[in-house]
Amino acid sequence: MGKPYSDELKKLNDTYKWASDVKIDNLEDLNYLLCTKPLYIIGSGGSSSACALMTLHHQEHGLIASDITPLELQYSKKSINKESNVMLISASGRNSDILLAFDTVISLEPNFIFSLCLTEESPLKKKSEQYSISKLLGFNNPAGKDGFLATNSLVAYFTIISRIYYKKPSLKTLAPTRLFLDNIAQFSSLLYEDFTIIVLYAGWGKPVALDLESKFSESGIGNILLSDYRNFGHGRHNWFDKKRKQSAIVAIVSEDEKEIAEKTLDLLPSEIPKLQIKSEERMANASLDLLAQAFFLVEEIGRIKGIDPGRPGVPSYGSSLYNLKYSKFFRQKNGETEKLRNAIMRKHGNLCFLENEESFLLWKNAYNNFKKKLTSTLFRGIFLDYDGTLCSADERFVPPREEIIEKLNFFLSKGILIGIVTGRGKSVRKELQKFIEQKYWKNIIIGYYNGAQISPLEDDKMPVMENSNPLFSEIEESLRGEPLVSTYIDIEVRHGQVTVLVKDKKQSKMVKSVLMDFLYNKFRFKIQILESSHSIDIISSSTSKSSIFNYCEQYYGSGLKYLCIGDRGKYPGNDYQLLANEFSLSVDQVSNDPHSCWNLASKGVNCVEATLEYFNAITPAEELSFKIKL
Repeated sequence: MGKPYSDELKKLNDTYKWASDVKIDNLEDLNYLLCTKPLYIIGSGGSSSACALMTLHHQEHGLIASDITPLELQYSKKSINKESNVMLISASGRNSDILLAFDTVISLEPNFIFSLCLTEESPLKKKSEQYSISKLLGFNNPAGKDGFLATNSLVAYFTIISRIYYKKPSLKTLAPTRLFLDNIAQFSSLLYEDFTIIVLYAGWGKPVALDLESKFSESGIGNILLSDYRNFGHGRHNWFDKKRKQSAIVAIVSEDEKEIAEKTLDLLPSEIPKLQIKSEERMANASLDLLAQAFFLVEEIGRIKGIDPGRPGVPSYGSSLYNLKYSKFFRQKNGETEKLRNAIMRKHGNLCFLENEESFLLWKNAYNNFKKKLTSTLFRGIFLDYDGTLCSADERFVPPREEIIEKLNFFLSKGILIGIVTGRGKSVRKELQKFIEQKYWKNIIIGYYNGAQISPLEDDKMPVMENSNPLFSEIEESLRGEPLVSTYIDIEVRHGQVTVLVKDKKQSKMVKSVLMDFLYNKFRFKIQILESSHSIDIISSSTSKSSIFNYCEQYYGSGLKYLCIGDRGKYPGNDYQLLANEFSLSVDQVSNDPHSCWNLASKGVNCVEATLEYFNAITPAEELSFKIKL
């Protein structure tokens, strides 16, 4: 089992060059999604140091991050929710730990789940493709599968992860100098048979320290204890007083911790063998440089021990431990109770809350009342949002999926009214006319610009594009006159709406916060500022997606019931007014109102997949109506 370790090291530079140049699809979108929330990074074994590196990158962006193992995930479930992202790192994407981790995470419904693999096809990819909130980055590493220890996969991870955070490494080579190899040989010659190495590190050296411990332990070539430079001073130095003859120090030193490393080492007895793995680089560049150097220390110690780290031999119980199936220890119960808990968790967003019996019972009653009312009502039609509901953010420039198109035409064929209320303008009419059968155009109502203009799909004169409202002209002038906003946005002024698109997604959070405060302070009580899945919409205070109810009452009669479905039900989402209706379902964000805007989709299912789940639960009835059973 495995490959010669020395052969693996010969490929490092080629792997580094490949990873530096390989295409990362939609890098800007990936970086934006990743860097908007706290992050949990999950991996084990050789991937652990890559997880630690990603934690440092995320923290460097001013965000909270934590690297955990798949088993630690099972004890961290209460902290993972809609306000966090998750990254899973696995070279093969097929070991039982990472697959269980994915199943666990998808049930917690974080904001987004990313997976990073060094293979394009894997069981993890198949799982990931089932969900809108999940994306897998798969790369075929030309170096092939690692031997027993992670080598080229780590070089690839360190390089690709740094590129995801716009910190592409700029090292000329990963080959060690002759002087460093001589230092390793001299250091290794001073070690006793049963030695213990204390590895000292700080900052961006931590991923390298973790990798050294992993490689020494997994290949069985020596004992490693880890400590950062200052924690070492809190008693850990006493190890040398008691175990001096069997101990040595490896100090991982970049330019960032050069001084503290030198001062620490100068205070230690001279007879203790010491090796510095040094880099003149900083931060992510230093991590990769130090990682490659550390590989060669492992090679030399393995040579002295007579063990090839790339194929050290695995006992039978080792394979049994690796393949241990433990999912049953953490398996969650399915059924109606689990659906209830999922729905309440989406409303409240915190698993800890569900442990309060009194609060849980109150929400349970609200859930049951809502569901009973929803499933017992005879509906005349469906009012839908478009982006994020009928098509995902990635699909907004192409027609909706075939399953969506078929369902809409089927409902219309049964006489069910369809209303689509969107922040879009003429583009939605043109798109719908392509796939809705023309004979049904009169029964599909479009609310353009968040309900500012409403008309049947057959009306080619709508929407009116030209702005005739002086308020919107004043808003546009104000936005263009404020550099902290105008520098980062594109503005479209329409009849009933000002649409703002943030040009640089990395600046999105800052721009939105400045824009909202700036406009509210200047146009208070005159406007509403709403967010869709791709834009910020500024509408008048009198405009509402709920206007479609008045329109349909005028043309189809009063007393009729309509089911509302959207994705942004929490203010300032642009569906919050539509989904305030008592018969409303969200496919993503929900409000905290116990009487409306529930998300009853299966766990881990959202956006278009959730819409399809709701559609499949609809059964047409007599008299041009339908019921829904969830």
